[in-house]
Amino acid sequence: MRQSDSVSEELDTENVQCALDFENTMNNLETQLYYRHLPPKEVALRVMEAACKFYDADWCGLIQVDLDLGLWKPLWWHNECQEDKTTILTNEFESSEFLDRWVKAVRRGTPMVVSDAEEVKDLYPDEYQLYERLGIKSVLAIPLEPRQIALIAVRNPQRYIHQTSMLKLLAYVLLAAYNDKRMADSLSMAFSPENIKSSHDVFISLFGELKIYTSRGVLPESDLKSPKISRLLTFILLSKKKALSSLEIVQEIWPEELEDKDEPGKKIKQLVYRLRQAFSIISDEQLILSTPSGYQFNPDLHITTDFQRFDELCIAAAKATSAINKVRLLEKAASLYQGKLLSAANGEHWLVHYANRYHLAFMSTVNELLKQLMDFHAYDLLHQDAALALTIAPENTKAYYWLICSYRKQHMDELASGELAAAKQKLPEDEYQKLLSLLE
Repeated sequence: MRQSDSVSEELDTENVQCALDFENTMNNLETQLYYRHLPPKEVALRVMEAACKFYDADWCGLIQVDLDLGLWKPLWWHNECQEDKTTILTNEFESSEFLDRWVKAVRRGTPMVVSDAEEVKDLYPDEYQLYERLGIKSVLAIPLEPRQIALIAVRNPQRYIHQTSMLKLLAYVLLAAYNDKRMADSLSMAFSPENIKSSHDVFISLFGELKIYTSRGVLPESDLKSPKISRLLTFILLSKKKALSSLEIVQEIWPEELEDKDEPGKKIKQLVYRLRQAFSIISDEQLILSTPSGYQFNPDLHITTDFQRFDELCIAAAKATSAINKVRLLEKAASLYQGKLLSAANGEHWLVHYANRYHLAFMSTVNELLKQLMDFHAYDLLHQDAALALTIAPENTKAYYWLICSYRKQHMDELASGELAAAKQKLPEDEYQKLLSLLE
């Protein structure tokens, strides 16, 4: 028999065996998943175990990718080795700064095949160092399409490394599990930004429009049916006193009504009653109680607010030792701010101090976030965050500065000029001149 015939026969045998293994793998996986309502993570683990068996690999994982920040980290994985060292070998967040080939593969949605890590040692030394650290001798990976959010990878496959169709098929199943997890997370947060867990948890947001959240739903400001109710609630939230009398409330919010023929106590009592009626739609508890000392929040309820959470995140960001953690905390803080405290009452004397304080804090938070993103070269994310921040605070000179700098760094001079022109229209002359000085 000629050598070419022998090689051809070996290839045919391998292809037949691959086809049989392919069918057996899918049949086994179908048996495990069909008609069974497994949690998303359990589905993912079984998919990754199937991938390991088909490719005779020692590890398979779903790797989350953030192309904007240039970071990646394993989310779920299946390990065939005697000891699982995944969390030991990988950092909390890994950088993709020197993984250009991998980034391109994720962006294009194309497979990444490294049949022998030694072959990239000289061409891509930084990539090779990562392989050495993670114990990778060979690797096959498929991005989860159509979203550039994650990829499935098998480490050290002993067979079928160029057979990408199996991993592509498993990637679709894994993407479904991943989306199910995200959907479940979204639904669990739908009515509770702070992940309300019991009927006694209440979250109240004041940035922009007032909203009250409980485990049973959300009560928007418009459903309170009275601007005075939202002002009453906001004033009590901002007050440092445990209880407030009707007179104290009226003196601070509506001093012009003190001489009205209807006594202050009667008006406040009516407002509290209407608030209780509205709140009863989303809770069986009373939000505000009437006590001998005055009106106060129900001590049996665990009440938190967005401005309190904002303060906590800013403090945590200031103390963060990791730049990545700092960015995440700043992003969360900035995302809470949807406008000035109780925007419907903007400019009213009793609210001005608090509103201005948080507005300035928001601009400071955004500016620090944009600076950090610039250091990360995360320009796309910087553009997005800066544009959003400027819709809320168009007077933020530093936001224009970082946005223009990022465009210049990318040689997008036309866009930079456009933002400078927008800044000239929206900023006072002295602030515009300050911006020009910063850009020099």
